Amino acid sequence: MYRVYGTAKGSPREEDWELILETPDAAEATKAVHESKGTFWRRLTEDDQIVLDRV
Repeated sequence: MYRVYGTAKGSPREEDWELILETPDAAEATKAVHESKGTFWRRLTEDDQIVLDRV
């Protein structure tokens, strides 16, 4: 399962990340992590492992 998290903080702590999207579709998750609407940073995880951090 892919999860996209976002934060509006410039220097986020672990508790600052909010779940934006949860999907089994890798393409959908990758697209969402590269959008920046309403967030400063985004993070992509797969099965609770960080794939892309601070995008």
